[in-house]
Amino acid sequence: MNLSCLNVFAASFSVSASKSSVTPGGKFTVTISVGGAGQFNVSASNGSVSTNSVFADGSASVTVTAGQSGKTTVTVSAVDVTATDESPVTGSKSVSVSIKSSSNGGGSSSNGGSSNGGNSSGGSSETPKEDTRSKENNLSSLSISSGTLSPVFSADKTTYKVDLTSDIKKITINAKAKDSKASVSGTGEHELKVGENNFVITVKAENGSKKTYTISVYVTEKPSVFLKMGDQNLGVLNDYSKVDVPKGFEKTKITIDGNEISALKNDTLGLTVVYLQNETQGTGFYIYENNKIVRKFETITVNGKLYILMDAPQDLKGLQGLKSGNIKISEVEIPGWTFKDKDLKDYSVVYLMNELGEKSLYTYEATEQTLQKFKASESADNSVLTYIFIGTTVVFAAGTGVLAYLYFSFKKKSISAIKDYYDKKNQGE
Repeated sequence: MNLSCLNVFAASFSVSASKSSVTPGGKFTVTISVGGAGQFNVSASNGSVSTNSVFADGSASVTVTAGQSGKTTVTVSAVDVTATDESPVTGSKSVSVSIKSSSNGGGSSSNGGSSNGGNSSGGSSETPKEDTRSKENNLSSLSISSGTLSPVFSADKTTYKVDLTSDIKKITINAKAKDSKASVSGTGEHELKVGENNFVITVKAENGSKKTYTISVYVTEKPSVFLKMGDQNLGVLNDYSKVDVPKGFEKTKITIDGNEISALKNDTLGLTVVYLQNETQGTGFYIYENNKIVRKFETITVNGKLYILMDAPQDLKGLQGLKSGNIKISEVEIPGWTFKDKDLKDYSVVYLMNELGEKSLYTYEATEQTLQKFKASESADNSVLTYIFIGTTVVFAAGTGVLAYLYFSFKKKSISAIKDYYDKKNQGE
């Protein structure tokens, strides 16, 4: 063993190494022991130290990384050190550690110097076999027995939300792995409680790799107050803690049929909405207007502007040259009108409320996906306007003729009456 001064002691401090030999690049620790405290400088030949300066109060350690084969010498020098008796500590101490290669001297062993058929004593290394097991751990489908997953299922989306009400006590989760060799856990029937319910579905691939999908089911209270909209009974939900409140709306309270319920109000739009559950357990906001529920609160965005779907007034439903139907805008189908003229097939008319609360008819152009306020074109109703003009002219002419007849008839009778008056007077009657 080539070790020089493994433990070196001086009157006031000493250094020692944790190992007597290491391999190239190996690490060992040098410990400084001092009967006092102070700053030491540390350096190493054929190696490197974790720090070039260390403070020792009784003791301190430094990590050394060995260099090439041979030896490394670590030198520790007292810089500003004071012994416990207040006397200064000075000087330098060293410790050396052998660096030995792990290749047994670097040569290959042989029997009597022969190559023994050219076979090295080191043997041949085997290439590890490639793992051919499938690593596919995605789902091909994920569904639930009640409610709707949000967002819509996609294999690369791992987190989903579902909103349900407390009259649903259980939920069944169904899932299928994309690879038939993978296994799926976490499916089946699960109990529900009011509030947050989290369920984890785990897919384990053939090679053992795992992927998890999470479904968060929020269960709200069971409705106790119901409102009518057409032939539907809609249950009132008062818990808004997990609901995304529409922009610009604030919480308020309203009274319906003697029941105080939670609602949202937007003064700019002049709208009040309530959170309701329909008969198929679906939930959403509905517009409350004139003491009744008028329609579901739905919005579309066109060219960055938000519009709210509204029911058109009765006096606008029979527009000349248009026929009613559903119009698809921003992947949402809304009621509206299309033009009977086939040359206007890309145009339609819808009734919307803008962000200022203004209700109006809008023309939608499908190819450019643009909206602008609708104005009835005179050319669209030329025939009607012509008939109205002719009819008005005829009525005016007929009226004028009647007036002329009455005028001349009256005038004729008046002249005759005056003539008779003077004839009788001249005859002395």
